[in-house]
Amino acid sequence: MVWLMSLVFSGTVGLAPAMTPVNGSSLHPAALLPAEQLLASNARRIRSAQPRLTQLLHEGVRRSRTFADLVSRVHRTDLIVYIETSYELGSDTVGRILLQTVAGGQRYVRVQVRPTLYGDQIIAVIGHELRHALEVADDTTVVDDATLAKLYRRIGRVSDGRKGFETEAARITGLRVRDELIG
Repeated sequence: MVWLMSLVFSGTVGLAPAMTPVNGSSLHPAALLPAEQLLASNARRIRSAQPRLTQLLHEGVRRSRTFADLVSRVHRTDLIVYIETSYELGSDTVGRILLQTVAGGQRYVRVQVRPTLYGDQIIAVIGHELRHALEVADDTTVVDDATLAKLYRRIGRVSDGRKGFETEAARITGLRVRDELIG
């Protein structure tokens, strides 16, 4: 879900072929590594300071092909994604993505997930939010809250009482990850 002030997203879409560069950019050599190695690389683009989330990221790439594809695709973008738990999410929000800043040719986003969810639920929510990260990555004009809101007004729908946005692509992706985890 995307929130207007703190812009939060959740949703799901089909995934691009595994080696297709995003926005025609050339691939960073690390982007050719398997998803699990990408998460352990010094050049990783998906990061968490919380050991539980780091463990769940690795579990997600091992157990869900869709999740592994999302991780690989994020590593072919200009995004750095920080993942954390947050007790500050609204009662009906399990995850969100926030655009933090742009610096040094990189865009930084933060994904927050509800800490009270169990492991597979958190992995599915992260998958959903990583799909939103790819939506942001695909639009190089997104550099602040105003351009983020503009993107989601164009590709999403208003949700959560007009505070946020949702896309069908992220919704489907989260469900696909969940199904692969329980399958």
